[in-house]
Amino acid sequence: MILVTLGTHPQPMDRLLRELDRLVEAGVIRDEVIVQAAAYGYRPRHIRSLPTIPADEFHRLIGSADVVISHAGPGTLAAVRQAGKTPVVVARASEYREHVDDHQVRYAQRLQPEPGYVVVADLKDLPGAIDRARRTTAESTQPDRSRAIEALERIIGRR
Repeated sequence: MILVTLGTHPQPMDRLLRELDRLVEAGVIRDEVIVQAAAYGYRPRHIRSLPTIPADEFHRLIGSADVVISHAGPGTLAAVRQAGKTPVVVARASEYREHVDDHQVRYAQRLQPEPGYVVVADLKDLPGAIDRARRTTAESTQPDRSRAIEALERIIGRR
């Protein structure tokens, strides 16, 4: 099963959904595809769509997925990595009205050279990216919260 998670942002990510629907219809993707998003413009015909779901169900789906395709949301990517998966990252882009700016594009560019992520800049590369993520074994990682903790301690005057 391929899980596609697009987060809780209120702008839809139709270009990815259309491409996945096309790939399933053409038989390029033969897996069951489940997409979870807060907003849909395009309603897929060949993949199952879910609304925002409870966190425990979300983490269960991540754990049972063969591949996870995600927007470039750090929290979602951390959950995927904690489950020992290599996420396929497709950033939301303002050019397609998927977000208000391109912070996800910049974040995905930073992740590009890092091990444990498969970043897709062009959707024509999606089938190959899915195959790479499927073949890549990733160790479960824990998010490094040390910089956030240091910043909070400075704010509250502990440092």
